[in-house]
Amino acid sequence: MFLSIGCTTIHYQSNETIPVLWGSQKKLADETKVILGKKDFYLWGLYPKSQSVFLDDEFKKVGFQKVNKTVIEEFQTALDKIKEYATLGMYIPKRYKLIGHGKKVD
Repeated sequence: MFLSIGCTTIHYQSNETIPVLWGSQKKLADETKVILGKKDFYLWGLYPKSQSVFLDDEFKKVGFQKVNKTVIEEFQTALDKIKEYATLGMYIPKRYKLIGHGKKVD
């Protein structure tokens, strides 16, 4: 039996360039955006020690001026797992999905 053990850490944070709210309610005029991303780790997740994703920067790239009801999911695809196992943990790809509701800049 082969177990997957790694020390990968992705920090989700904000630069406060646009408001990022967690518990606000979605309004009818709000749009929903899904942003997919990937961070790569090496040496069983020891390098880099951590990676950062700036939520406000990611949503600002798609034109949002404010984001509410934010959801974060981390996952690995089957191909990511195969790559991790084939390299015996020397390479570990981690993916994330950001879901946000907000207003776009006109």
